[in-house]
Amino acid sequence: MEDKYKAAGVKRYEELEHPSDVGLRFRGRSLEELFQNAGEGMFSLITDMESVEPIISLELGLEGESSSYEDILIAWLERLLYHFEVDFMLFSQVLVKELIRSKNGYSLKAVLYGERIDRKKHSIMEEIKAPTYQFLSICRDKERRIWEGTVIFDV
Repeated sequence: MEDKYKAAGVKRYEELEHPSDVGLRFRGRSLEELFQNAGEGMFSLITDMESVEPIISLELGLEGESSSYEDILIAWLERLLYHFEVDFMLFSQVLVKELIRSKNGYSLKAVLYGERIDRKKHSIMEEIKAPTYQFLSICRDKERRIWEGTVIFDV
């Protein structure tokens, strides 16, 4: 997946400077890919992704009411953080299989691949508390035919 982005001169995700918190810019050719890259990008802020092996898979479903993709993104990232904080999981690969928004709400189905935190193997670089609505955005760049998003995390 990385190769098609490199060929286009585009990064899937990158850290953004912020005076007191940490930010992330992420991109995708579809909304599903955008949410995948947001999830992987968040974990890249937490730990060295190279150290996380895709040993365990976790199927995840998320449904709820929402008025925007930004709201869905916050719920998605909060769910990923829940598995990090409560189940002590790190994920190196995220596959969003389905993201549907209707007037009644949304549905997201994903598979996460990773492993339990091992302090001898994994260093936690950033303790993310929560995604915030500060500078939160999701938009479609029609010219480049790509979705782009920005989120700031409270640390």
